[in-house]
Amino acid sequence: MGTFLVLMGLIAFCWGLGGLLKSFIKRKKKKKNLIILAVAFLLMIFGSLISPTPNYSSAKTTTHSEKIIATNKRSNQATKKQKKLEAERKAEEEKQKQEAERKAKEQEKINQKTAEATTALEQAEATPTRENYNTAAAAIQAIPNGNQNLSHRLATLDATIKTNEAAEAERQRQAAIQAEQTKQAAEATQKEAQAQQQNNEQTVYIAPAHGKKYHFNPNCPGLNHANSVVAISLQEAQAQGYTACKRE
Repeated sequence: MGTFLVLMGLIAFCWGLGGLLKSFIKRKKKKKNLIILAVAFLLMIFGSLISPTPNYSSAKTTTHSEKIIATNKRSNQATKKQKKLEAERKAEEEKQKQEAERKAKEQEKINQKTAEATTALEQAEATPTRENYNTAAAAIQAIPNGNQNLSHRLATLDATIKTNEAAEAERQRQAAIQAEQTKQAAEATQKEAQAQQQNNEQTVYIAPAHGKKYHFNPNCPGLNHANSVVAISLQEAQAQGYTACKRE
């Protein structure tokens, strides 16, 4: 309403001002135009007085709209922030889940390798051979991050095997010495028997009518006066009571 009155007053002011100018030019009466100008001036003043209320309402409406826009903006920002935090939380949960699965698989592998190594070590401890030790050592080395307890038992087993190996080496050395001595004794006995056999089969000479001596040489001086000389084996001569001639 105030704006309308101001507008009407402005139109009337322009109308009155135009009429007043014409009055000056044509030298007519100016009273009517002055009244119009006065009324127009009053309308503009009155309209201006009642115009602040609509202007205030407009400003108030503008401020309210700005508040709504600001509130929506803050709400959108809060929503975006919440979504971002939710995405980060889910990403962290997924990361933790994957890490837990990785650790679970790693632990399962450790448990399996530990069980295999324990079985191999127990077999090696029951039968402490170098071959079984090597199998157990390879199984223990396959355990991720190792196993201190099994490694300690493996070291004890290694010491036991080394002791057994040293004892076995000494036993074999003694056995080799004994075998060599037995072999040498057998060879000596065989040589002695062969020599004895050769001696027994050796040909000697006797004179049955001329004493009880046997001679290795048929030309022995002890046979010079013999009527007859007989060639027989040493064994036969000894069996008949003959003894060796001392002249030879």
